[in-house]
Amino acid sequence: MSIQSVIANMVLRYQFKRAGRGPLNVHKARHMVNKMAKRYPPPPPEIKHTPVAAQPASALCSAEWLSVANPKRTVLYFHGGGYFFCGLETHRPTCAYLARTAEAQVLSVDYRMAPENVFPAAVDDAVAWWKELLNKGIDPKSVVFGGDSAGGGLALACLVASRDQGLPMPAGAVLFSPWSDLSCSGETMKSLADADVMFNPESLPEAAALYLNGKPTTTPLASPLFADLKGLPPLMIHASKHEILLADSTRLHERAQQQGVKSELHLKAKMPHVWPTMLMLPEARQTLKECGAFITNVTARVTA
Repeated sequence: MSIQSVIANMVLRYQFKRAGRGPLNVHKARHMVNKMAKRYPPPPPEIKHTPVAAQPASALCSAEWLSVANPKRTVLYFHGGGYFFCGLETHRPTCAYLARTAEAQVLSVDYRMAPENVFPAAVDDAVAWWKELLNKGIDPKSVVFGGDSAGGGLALACLVASRDQGLPMPAGAVLFSPWSDLSCSGETMKSLADADVMFNPESLPEAAALYLNGKPTTTPLASPLFADLKGLPPLMIHASKHEILLADSTRLHERAQQQGVKSELHLKAKMPHVWPTMLMLPEARQTLKECGAFITNVTARVTA
């Protein structure tokens, strides 16, 4: 465990987790992460950054491309944030780094969020962009979905919804601590409540309720842990052994394998939630390199 991770855990526990106590405050959460994102450096010169405006006529939300000069594959990425905060700016460094490690063009999607837009708006936006990539002639087997936390759950939901609509599947999906169970019924919600340096367990049901707007918490396209996973492409899942959402990853991995889906689960001890997105950590950069290798391998048939 790096000294950077030790420091990150201390800061998160005494600032982020402490600030998250009490009733959910959407404005405060958005202000905090957006203020932090303003301090991020721009993408490196070798990564081309191209904003994409929303296209209401085509049902497309805004997005942005982060791409190497000659991309060999495509990553469709969905940011985390409990379905109510974070966005393109907060996840730009991660997407830029992933573009480099995977020799890819990464499309980061600015899907609609709660409470302004509730379920299934985010799923509709995700599927709409997948259809757009297919309409542009991009080979689905050269594409990998990606996402962290709520964005990991959304990537899964997009896979399930796309399969059910008869759309082609991508080559695979990379998921960082995916929030796959909005019923918050995993045993680690309680057993790791003290060990988790970021979240208080009571805040997640509040965020889920904000997004679900009265829909059942086990609705498959909101909680894909409860969906039929048959026919989905290979999954690469990363999670911390010390986060309250650990059971969302372990149960998803087990369920995927039981339903014939190839899945690999990578766990690290004493790391914060979605630590692969925290580029100041050596462990995050190493993991994104491993993800780049996975993305390269599952798309090899097309890009060879």
